[in-house]
Amino acid sequence: MHTRPHLVLSRSARCLGLAAAVSLVASPARADEGQWMPGQIVELDRAKLSAMGLELPLEQLWSNNTGLMRAAVNLSGCSAAFVSAEGLIATNHHCAHGAIQAVSSVEHDYIKDGFLARTRAEELPGKGLTVRVLERIDDVTAEVLAGAADLTDDRARAQAIDRARKQIVDTCEKPGGGLRCEVAAFYNMSLFQRFTYRELRDVRLVYAPPSAIGEFGGEIDNWMWPRHTGDFTLLRAYVGPGGEPADRADANVPYKPDVWLPVAHAGVKAGDFVAVLGYPGNTERYLPLSEVERYESQIFPARIDIVGEWVAILEELGATDPARGIKVAASKKSHANRLKNARGMLAGFSAIGLLDRRRAEEAELEKWAQDSGDRSQREALPALRKLSEERKDSFAHDYLLEQVPHGPNLLGLAIDLVRRARERQKPDLERSAGYMDRNEKKLWERQERRLRDFDPEVDAHLLASVIARAQALPAAWKLDAFKDMSPEPAATKPAADGAKDMAAKTGSGRERYLKQARQLIARTKLLGEGKAQALFDAADPAALAASGDPFVALALALAPALEAAEARAETRAGAASRLGPAYFSMLRKVRSGPVYPDANGTLRLSYASIQGYKPREGLLATPQTTLTGQMAKVTGEDPFTMPERVLAAVPKARESYWADPILGDVPIDFLSTGDTTGGNSGSPVINGRGEFVGLNFDRVWENIAGDFGYSERSRNVVVDVRYLLWLLDKVEDADALLHELGVGGLRVAGARAQVGEGTPGPAAAGAAAGRETCPQERRGCGCASGSESTPWWLLGGLLWIGRRRRR
Repeated sequence: MHTRPHLVLSRSARCLGLAAAVSLVASPARADEGQWMPGQIVELDRAKLSAMGLELPLEQLWSNNTGLMRAAVNLSGCSAAFVSAEGLIATNHHCAHGAIQAVSSVEHDYIKDGFLARTRAEELPGKGLTVRVLERIDDVTAEVLAGAADLTDDRARAQAIDRARKQIVDTCEKPGGGLRCEVAAFYNMSLFQRFTYRELRDVRLVYAPPSAIGEFGGEIDNWMWPRHTGDFTLLRAYVGPGGEPADRADANVPYKPDVWLPVAHAGVKAGDFVAVLGYPGNTERYLPLSEVERYESQIFPARIDIVGEWVAILEELGATDPARGIKVAASKKSHANRLKNARGMLAGFSAIGLLDRRRAEEAELEKWAQDSGDRSQREALPALRKLSEERKDSFAHDYLLEQVPHGPNLLGLAIDLVRRARERQKPDLERSAGYMDRNEKKLWERQERRLRDFDPEVDAHLLASVIARAQALPAAWKLDAFKDMSPEPAATKPAADGAKDMAAKTGSGRERYLKQARQLIARTKLLGEGKAQALFDAADPAALAASGDPFVALALALAPALEAAEARAETRAGAASRLGPAYFSMLRKVRSGPVYPDANGTLRLSYASIQGYKPREGLLATPQTTLTGQMAKVTGEDPFTMPERVLAAVPKARESYWADPILGDVPIDFLSTGDTTGGNSGSPVINGRGEFVGLNFDRVWENIAGDFGYSERSRNVVVDVRYLLWLLDKVEDADALLHELGVGGLRVAGARAQVGEGTPGPAAAGAAAGRETCPQERRGCGCASGSESTPWWLLGGLLWIGRRRRR
C-alpha cells in the first residue's frame, strides 16, 4: 500500500510550526459560515477553498445529482456515511443507541460492554434504523404553490400547500422499488425541492464500543471542550438478492453503494481543511425577532422545566435496577441532551448578544419597509408579531400536548391508536402526515419501542407529571380529559417499589397524582399479548371506544384538544407561508453575508478548518485531544471509567501506526470551524482529498445558540477516525473490518517517526491524573502549563505576527 513519506523536522522548524499553530488558535476564525445546499456547491469561492486546502474540483462534491456528497446518508434522522464498497456505514454511537438498546439485555448488555461482529453472520439487527440514500433533487416550487396562490384563508392555504406536497410525494413513490420522497421548504417557504431517496430497511449492527468509550464524559462533558469521547458505531446496510430494498431476511446481501469514502489513515492536524457532509436538522437564523424573543421567554424555560423533571425520573428510577436502566437508557440520553441544549441556548443568547443584534436589525427592517412603498412588506412585521402573540396565548396548553408522546409510554401508545383510527376515516392525502399509509410501519415500530421500554413505576411518575401539569394550566386552556382527577394529599412515605420518591423535589407536584397513575396502569389491557397490535391493525374508533381500557379512554378524551391544536398550527403555518417570503426578501436587503437556507433535514455541506478557540477571557482551547488527556480524566466512576482491555492497550498506543506524529499520541477528538447543528450527528468529515477523517458529534457550549445566529466561536466537535482504527486494531483485533476499511496492512507498520528528532511522545498512561505534562516533542519550545515558561523568542514571534495581521 502506498503511504506518504515520514515527516521529520529539525527542532527549530518544529518550534516555528508550533508558533504558527498557536497563532491559528489565538486569532479570530475565518468566517466559515454556511450550510450549503448541494446545488450551491459549484457556486462557492473556488480560490478561497483551494487556499484553505480543498484539492478536489467542486464538481466532484456535487453536480447534476452525482458526487461525493452522495456517500453521506440519512440514518433515521441522524447523518452517516458509507465507508466501504460492502455497505459498511459509520455513524455516531448515540445515533445507534436506541438500536443497541433494543438488542441488549441484562445477560448481553451491549450498551455497557460493546459489541463486535467478527463475521457477517454475527451482525445484529438494527431495529428501527433505516438508511436513505439520496438519488436526485428537483425544484417543485411552482407545483407546490399553484393551488394556494389565490387563497386568502390561511388555514385553507396551508392545507392546499400540504396537499400539493403530499401529492408530489405520492407520485414520486408510486413506482415502488423502495423509493422514499420528501418535499422540503427553503428560504421561509420561498423555494420547495423534492428529494428522492432509496430507503434501505435492513440495517445491522457491526461494531459498537462500550458506553465507557461511546459516552465517555456523559452529560458532564456533553457540549463541552475538551472532549475525549469515542462517539462512533459501524453498521451495515443490506438489500434483497437482486439489489432491491428489502426487510431483514437471511437471503439479503450487503448493499453496494455507488459512492463511499476512503479512510484517511494518516490523519489531520491543526490548520487542515475539512468539510462536514450531512443532514442538519433545524436552524432558526431567519426567524422573526418576536419568535426569537418567545424562545427565550417561553419555549426554552418550558423545556427546561418539563424535560428536567423527566430526566430526574429516568435517572433516579433507572439506577435502582439493571433491567430498568436498560429500558430507560435511550429516552434518558435523548431527554438529557435536550435539557442541556435548552440551558445552553439561554446562556448563548446572552453571550453573543443575540437579542440586541436582532432588535437593531428589526429597527432597520422597519425603516426599510416604510421606505420601500411595498404594502406587503410594510404589513409583514406587524402580522408576524401578531402570530407570535397568538402562539404565546395557547403555548402552555399546546406545548404540554406536544410533549406527552415523549413521556409516559402507555399514554403515548393510546394516543397513537386513537389518532390513527380517527385519521383513517379520511382520504390518505388529507391525513396528518404521521398517520398516512406510507408511515404505517414506522408508526407501529414506535409502539413496539414503547411496549419494549415500558416500566410501570417509570410510567407512573411520567403520567403523574403530565396530570399535574394539565391541572395547572390556565383556566381558559384546561384539558377536559383530566377534569375528574383530584389531587391526593402530599406523599409522606417512600415510593411503593422502595425507591426514593423524588416527586416532591422536582417541580410539578406529581406526588399527589402518583396513586391515580398507578391505578390506571394496573387496570390497562394494552399490555396483554397482542392486544395493542390488534387495536392498531383494526384502526376502528368503535372498537377503541368499546375496549374499556383507561388509557384509550383518556386518549379519546384528549383527541379533540390535540386536533384543535393541530388546526391552530395549520392556520399559523398558512399565515407564515404568506408572510415568510416577504420577510425573507426584507432580511436580504439589510443583512450582509452568505445566503444559504435554514437547516431543514436535507443534505448540506459546511467547509471548515481545524482550529481551537478562546472560550472566554484568559482561556485558550487547543484543537485536538489524545489518549493522554483521556487517561487523566479516568476516575473509575461513571461517566469517567474505561474497560480494562482498553487500559491494557494504552501503554503501547504511541508505538502503533495510529499515533499522531505531531501529538506523539493516539488522537481522540478535534475541533473545526464547521457550521453544524442537530442532525449533523454522525456526519462524515472529509479532508481536502475527499477522504474520511472523522465523525461530527457535538458542538462547543459557546456555539449552541449558533442555531439562531452564527458566531465566530462556532466550533464543532469531531471524533478522529484514528481512535476508531486504534481500538479496532489494538483492542478488538478486528482484522476483517480493518481490511474492509482499506487499512489492514498498517497493523504491522509501527509508529510513524515523530515530528522533531524521532523521539516518541509520552506514553498515554504516563500522565498523572490532574496534572498536565510537557510533551517530549514540545520541550525546548516552551509549554503553556506547568512550571516551564514560554521562551522569549516565541512571544516575540507571536507579537510580530500580530502586528503583521493588524497592518
